[in-house]
Amino acid sequence: MKAIPYQYIIVEKEENIAIITMNRPEKLNALNLELQEEMKHALDTLYMDDEVKVIILTGAGRAFSAGGDIGTMKEAHQLDPLLLRQALYQSTSEVTNRIWNYEKPIIAAVNGVAAGGACNWALACDFVIASENARFGEVFIHVGLVPDGGGSWLLPRLVGLQRAKEIIMMGKMVPAEEAERIGMVNKVVPEKDLMSTAKEYARILASLPPRTLGAAKRTINKAMTTSLGEAMDYEMTMQAICFQTDAHRERVKAFLEKKK
Repeated sequence: MKAIPYQYIIVEKEENIAIITMNRPEKLNALNLELQEEMKHALDTLYMDDEVKVIILTGAGRAFSAGGDIGTMKEAHQLDPLLLRQALYQSTSEVTNRIWNYEKPIIAAVNGVAAGGACNWALACDFVIASENARFGEVFIHVGLVPDGGGSWLLPRLVGLQRAKEIIMMGKMVPAEEAERIGMVNKVVPEKDLMSTAKEYARILASLPPRTLGAAKRTINKAMTTSLGEAMDYEMTMQAICFQTDAHRERVKAFLEKKK
């Protein structure tokens, strides 16, 4: 296992799987500006690393992340609203953008609470594995704020409009089993099995053609904002590209040879 040094996150590589661990356990991995900057740098670095096929995102200690660091929010009260808007976008939202748009599969392994912007980072991931003690919350309303990091866009698409309004507007915490039932989570497992399950998903994904996986992720995500006709048109574009890849041709050849 190879570690890459950061202050507020830990990045480790196990063969072709990278694990990013938010590492402020004494603060329940609350998102200060420095952690978010390190997240952006780590995601950029791992995206460009051809050895890395899959990324797992998790938190150290007893939480995934409690969300924004309330202790630092008072500093924002002094900022001009336009500067504050820019600063907010360049932190939480830019991490969400990377998780959503980078073509490598990203798995959230959620232990304990995932709140605020960190909840939305998890929802932006391609797969969410949760421990039995996990809880998800758009808790912004409790500090007089609205969701950031894409929560108002991601959550309704996962659970429907009415449930999303209940979770966001009432600041409701959603336990792991309910989160699985309503579509926020792929799988709930005992806490001791969380990372092994996430790694099992990662190994399966890492065994598949990376360009094809990236094309599939891009095709699905793009379809979220297009009509059926536009989605099918984009599918055919990506399919034509995939037909030209070595991965497709080699797998077709292997399949036909196996049938002989």
